[in-house]
Amino acid sequence: MQIRRLSICNEFKCIGAACPANCCQGWKIPLDYNTYIKYLQEKGFFGTKLRCFIRRNEDTAAFRSAFGRCPFWGGDHLCEIQKKHGIEYMPAVCVQFPRQLYNLAFFCEETLYLACPEAARLFLQYVEKDGPFGCLILEGEVSYEVNTTNDDEAFLNYLIKSREELAGMLRQGMDFSSMAILAYGHDAQNACLAKAALPSPINYMSGERYEINIQEINRLLFDGFYHPNLRVTSHLLYKLCKKYIREYAMLSRMNPKAADKKLLVLQDSLHQKVPMLEKILNRYFEYYLFTNFLDIYEDYCFRRCLRFGIVKTKMLLLFLALYAEHKDSIGTAEIAKIIAIYERRAPHIKDALGKR
Repeated sequence: MQIRRLSICNEFKCIGAACPANCCQGWKIPLDYNTYIKYLQEKGFFGTKLRCFIRRNEDTAAFRSAFGRCPFWGGDHLCEIQKKHGIEYMPAVCVQFPRQLYNLAFFCEETLYLACPEAARLFLQYVEKDGPFGCLILEGEVSYEVNTTNDDEAFLNYLIKSREELAGMLRQGMDFSSMAILAYGHDAQNACLAKAALPSPINYMSGERYEINIQEINRLLFDGFYHPNLRVTSHLLYKLCKKYIREYAMLSRMNPKAADKKLLVLQDSLHQKVPMLEKILNRYFEYYLFTNFLDIYEDYCFRRCLRFGIVKTKMLLLFLALYAEHKDSIGTAEIAKIIAIYERRAPHIKDALGKR
């Protein structure tokens, strides 16, 4: 099997207890079937403890996480299961994270989720060095199963080429929120429906940007992103959400124009504190293309994929601005942490987009 591994993957190494936003917090830890059976058969006190913390329903099994953390995350911020039995005994999702392993039958792609602070730090390192997110082509066997039901190799090759063209356009100066990206997505979507020739992104150009006002942000936040349980699963993200609600969402109910203006001032101030902000946002959207654009191979939904990427990037800007409001500057480690905790909740924005 050909494996296309994003270059950033080879540089990743888990930093364990030093992680500022440990992946043992704020997640539901699912158990794959083989691990579930292995835990059922474990003997002694540790086996009893494993089974006490497993919740099983008709389709899935997972660890109970009433306090927003894995029950085997120890006081030393390390995994009790790994310490006792080694990495091979951990749930598959724990071993894999933050690697995203995507088997497309014709080849596999391996990338990193930026929901890990160390992965986000590596991403920012690439941005600072202006390095490309190149793919290393390897040959080998893979243990993860095919992730798609599609077998249209020609369409897959088209998506790969389109992704390369979009990434190239971003590297050449096109803004991530350019309406040209959405225009391309609109036409590609219609061409799929009509079974017509698919367009190339390089044929699109626009100086206009896709903007979202505060009323749209409110809808995205309340219909998808925000949840009271964030107080337990991600206290920092919860504080930023409450700050936005208190200082901006409430104002927007009485005076939307004033709220929009106040929000614009907040975001403009971030540009002064983070000189590389525009580059970070553009590269963040570029990275999104490498990790999510091939989702179109399964659902054929160009418009939703590209719009979600743009909106997701704009919402990251909001949370970075909220975090930095009363700071003179923010460093790489802080930006990486905000990206990581934001990434863990960001997929829910797509739920809000789907309601429109």
